[in-house]
Amino acid sequence: MPYCLNVHPGETLESVREAIAMRAATVKRAVAPDRPYPLGLRLSAVAAAELATQDRVLEEFADFLRQGGFEVSGVNGFPYGAFHAHTVKAAVYEPDWSTPERLKYTGRLATVLSALLPEGGCGNISTVPLAYKSRDLEAGARKAAVHARQIALLAEFLDKLRKEEGREIVLALEPEPDCVLDNIDDTVAWFEEQLLYEGARWLSAGKRSSREEAEALLRRHVGVCLDTCHFAVVFEDPLTALIRLESAGIRVARVQLSAALRCTVSDEALLRLRAFIDPVYLHQTRVRLPLGRFAAWPDLDAATLAAAQSHQGCELRTHFHMPLYYDGDGTLESTNTVLDAEFFAHVVARDYPIEIETYTFDVLPTGMRTDNVEESIIREHRWAQERCLADQGVSASSSVSHSP
Repeated sequence: MPYCLNVHPGETLESVREAIAMRAATVKRAVAPDRPYPLGLRLSAVAAAELATQDRVLEEFADFLRQGGFEVSGVNGFPYGAFHAHTVKAAVYEPDWSTPERLKYTGRLATVLSALLPEGGCGNISTVPLAYKSRDLEAGARKAAVHARQIALLAEFLDKLRKEEGREIVLALEPEPDCVLDNIDDTVAWFEEQLLYEGARWLSAGKRSSREEAEALLRRHVGVCLDTCHFAVVFEDPLTALIRLESAGIRVARVQLSAALRCTVSDEALLRLRAFIDPVYLHQTRVRLPLGRFAAWPDLDAATLAAAQSHQGCELRTHFHMPLYYDGDGTLESTNTVLDAEFFAHVVARDYPIEIETYTFDVLPTGMRTDNVEESIIREHRWAQERCLADQGVSASSSVSHSP
């Protein structure tokens, strides 16, 4: 089970190699000392360009991974640029899927991943949920008209790679609060009304393929990355979301295990939440109100906490990735409880690719931070592995080394 390397700073290829050699190697020694360990590779646009445009560099990187005992079946293609140590916020969604930059970047990631996969292998690339939702309706409509066509172009390229290189790659759109793909309804509707209608119509134009062939190509190469934190923030059960995707015939390309911060609104809880306000990442926040209504704010900040004050007794969830093993303290809690035995049994039975994704260790409140991120990742791995193996009657201790 991989963890996502977006937890480690690094935009250049050199820094990626350093993170793997120094940090991922530590995790491997603990959880997979005697077998290849899968990496959730994260490559910025800079690193992707280094690899995709220089054959020798890509060959050297592949050899570096082999010698270290690593393999790669997935790439995080969500953050295009820097992801640590400066303000990211809504810029993480840029460039979005209306731009040529996003298409070019993702195509380069596909070229790299195809070279790293074994012959006949299957991999996936997670990506932004089309775009951050625009308050300018006219601008949003202009972008929406481009999304399906751009992704259809990318799917065509992925199908070409499959035929020429013998490796199958799936683009995994990752729904997130306040984005074009915000929840499961948005996601299913976009696939059915935009990608599988407009996208298929565009691919079949000029008789390049039939509508049926175009739809089959899109279903094969475009799917969803289900981040369990994101769905929890919008108060949707991840197992129910998986079943909705399956019922709609939408490919589940990756399941990211992550947990959101939650609490019952009270003076004490709101005071404690102030420690989670940070200048780096966007923490979309929602409160479930009576009668199926919701209050929503674009970030966790002082204004959000002041507004939430009037919703005493209601549940608040915020997009702050908590360590999977964090069970709360009675005032602040985690949504890891929705990752129950039924959820894991479903994911394991369908053999969905799983990835651990907690990237917020360095912005946790001071008292919760650790000097050893690798040890925290190992704890997360054991937490997840225990639950994946539970219905198979296997203990995590029998499959995971406890050597540091």
